[in-house]
Formats: sequence, structure tokens, C-alpha cells
Amino acid sequence: MSESLIDALGFARAGSFLQGQARLGQFPRMLEGQLAQPKAQLEGPVNWALQGESTTSGRYFLHVTAQAKPLLECQRCLQPFVCSINVDNRVELVRTPDELDTDDLDDNSVERIVGSKRFSVLGFVEDELILAMPYVPKHEQCPSETPDQADRSARSEEQETRRQSPFSVLEQLKKN
Repeated sequence: MSESLIDALGFARAGSFLQGQARLGQFPRMLEGQLAQPKAQLEGPVNWALQGESTTSGRYFLHVTAQAKPLLECQRCLQPFVCSINVDNRVELVRTPDELDTDDLDDNSVERIVGSKRFSVLGFVEDELILAMPYVPKHEQCPSETPDQADRSARSEEQETRRQSPFSVLEQLKKN
């Protein structure tokens, strides 16, 4: 698929909808620093959809959904695994960079980006996929771990969090 460029504010104003499918290999920034992807993985689909929205008060939004399955390295067992990345996000479009940090709007939880007349749809989808990638990718259960080992490691992590704080011991000394 070629690079799709839209007028982002016009797209949102009209309530337009786009959807498509691209190859994982078309998202090089997302794969940068990750494991080398096998050819079959690079040919795998990235499904995406973009919905424009506008409000009567003149605010413009893009709702993006995307799904990708890159090969990542598990940080627990250091083995490669296919990680399912799902994006479902809504961002507000603003006209100028000065509007990005204004606090006069009622919804501070919505991310803001500058809309342009030459807005890259696939670049935006790639940005959202990058933001959705796990910071520490890992299997739900590593293949080299038996269920018993997984239970033991979960119990030891739980015990570690319940371990008495060294400061509570000092507090006891202070009371005596």
C-alpha cells in the first residue's frame, strides 16, 4: 500500500472513515531495535481503521484502531515470541503547535496532535503501534517454564512484595 496522505482536519470535520491493511515490513520505526523479523513475519498483515469525528464546539478527533503481530524477544526467557499488539485510541487534532498544551479544554486525558493538510495515515498508525508496544515484552508463560515453576516464581514475587520494610524495623527500634 502506498503512503496515504489526508487533510486531517477536513477528514475529522467530515466524519470520514478509512480502513486498510499494510504489511508489517512497512513499519520500520516500529521494528527498529527489535529482533530481525523473518520474511513471513514482515509479510504479515497490520489491520487498521481511522474514524474522523467533530463536535459542535469545533473540536476534531481521530479514532484509530490497529492490530499487528511482530516477533519480539521475551525479557524473561530471552526467546522470540509473536506479540499481539492492539491499538484503540482517540486523539484530538489541533490547528497549531501552540494549542497542544492549552489547559482551557475540559478533557486533559485526551492526547493532542497537530493536524495538517498532508497527514500521513500510515505514519500515524505506526506511531500508535509504537506507543502500544510493551515496554518489557514477555510471554504469559515462558515455554521453558513448567506450570509448577511458574507458580513458584509467582509465589516468590508475591513474598518479595510482602517482605517487611527495613524502615519498619527502625520504627520498632525507635518505639523501644
